[in-house]
Amino acid sequence: MLTCVVLLSQLAVTNAPADEYFGKLKMSALRVRYETMQLEKRYETHQLLPEQAEHLLLLTEDSFDQWAARYPEDPWLPSTGLLIAALYAELPGEVASEHAVTLYVYVKVHFPHSRYGAESRAFLHRGVPTKADPPWAKAMRAAVPSAAPSAPPSPPLVSPSPSSTPPRE
Repeated sequence: MLTCVVLLSQLAVTNAPADEYFGKLKMSALRVRYETMQLEKRYETHQLLPEQAEHLLLLTEDSFDQWAARYPEDPWLPSTGLLIAALYAELPGEVASEHAVTLYVYVKVHFPHSRYGAESRAFLHRGVPTKADPPWAKAMRAAVPSAAPSAPPSPPLVSPSPSSTPPRE
């Protein structure tokens, strides 16, 4: 019985509670994982442009970073860190590849004996290239009409006549 109580008290300290929220978007640990998986799906199905996916992933990573700082022993951190890193690695640009490397290093250093630590080492060993903008994203941007510059307001079509206003006394 005492062992069970000690084990439960240790779990409470290492795991992030489901009702604790992190980062600018106030995401729970579960939400961080869910959002990352949804971003990946939306990006792969071309529902998000690379810059949109990167922006949302940066906000998700902000929540992940705060979660990791408060609960560094949470057993979900390595798999979530690897998940976020893998999505960054799919996005074009230097910012995305730098964030991918940073997260792979985080998982490798903080969870070296986990399978996620081994996967992170393998990704880092192969290298994380900076990807080019995908052709489908260029086509999507070209298809969206840009907003026309706003024209100055046009003068009124009918000017008020002097006889329509009552004379002042």
